[in-house]
Amino acid sequence: MELSKKDNAAATPARKMPVRLLRAALAIAPLVWIYTRTDADALGEILASISPTLLLGIAALVFVNMLLQGVKWWVLIRRFVPELKLTRTVSVHMESAFYAIVLPSGAAQDVVKSVMLSKTHNPSVVWAAAWLARLMGFFSLLLFSFIGILYLDSDILPAEFRVSMVTAVAVIVLLCAASFSKTVTRPLRGVAVRIIPPGIMAKIEKLRDGIYAFKYARKTLAQTFAISTAIHFLIIFGASLTVYAVSGKFYLIECLAFVPLVEIMAISLPLTPGGVGIREALMALLFTTLGLSGPQIASYVTISLLVSMLARLAGGTPILYRVIVRQKRR
Repeated sequence: MELSKKDNAAATPARKMPVRLLRAALAIAPLVWIYTRTDADALGEILASISPTLLLGIAALVFVNMLLQGVKWWVLIRRFVPELKLTRTVSVHMESAFYAIVLPSGAAQDVVKSVMLSKTHNPSVVWAAAWLARLMGFFSLLLFSFIGILYLDSDILPAEFRVSMVTAVAVIVLLCAASFSKTVTRPLRGVAVRIIPPGIMAKIEKLRDGIYAFKYARKTLAQTFAISTAIHFLIIFGASLTVYAVSGKFYLIECLAFVPLVEIMAISLPLTPGGVGIREALMALLFTTLGLSGPQIASYVTISLLVSMLARLAGGTPILYRVIVRQKRR
């Protein structure tokens, strides 16, 4: 029996290796495709021509966005955990952003930060807040995309695209409504009890109760949605500003229509760490349609990856601070 356990433990890394290699390939292949389509000298010229002040502004938008995501989570949690400090919540979110460098999706980042904070605060509220924050994020992204699509010419959009968008928005609205309805979730619970282990089911029940607790916290939900809207507008505006930096054109309406959809796919699909590669490939396809050159697209990808990585590395500041404090105490 002991030998069997050791064999299983040794086999686990071997089983995970193909998945890790596939994720690495999905992250690297799009970047290889983007950079092999461009001229290195032209890429260098575009990057050298960009104002350092503009680059700092783009980086600042990304960092502020990360902080606001922590604030959004705190606004939800403090409704039922009033003693929770803003600095603590933002610090945990920053750490999870740092760990997200290697995590497979945005949902995995939600899991990490919820586990960290639920050790010292009500787990039901913490996990429910993470779920609702993510759901509101999807809704605000789809709303922005829908607004952008209304302003685009029909010949730019694929056939029946607006119908698909309305359907997606309706699905998110139904998910939000179902989250607060015991009438809707009760039949699902009956099925889940039969197939899910009791320990996991107990945690799901706590999450379910936590979500219901927000049903009448309408002011808190409104505040959270307002913050979520600001966060995702910054993402869209940041993308548009980066396009301006490399091409001299804003393409704000195009970014408003398509960047939210790219973000939803990048953060939802557990394919690559932080959606790296997936996000860049989809944006490259969009900018190719808009007429940007290979060097311009590669410049956009370079700036986006750089500022995103710097922001995530900055998320490790609380970890570094704790290490320094421990060293001083010794």
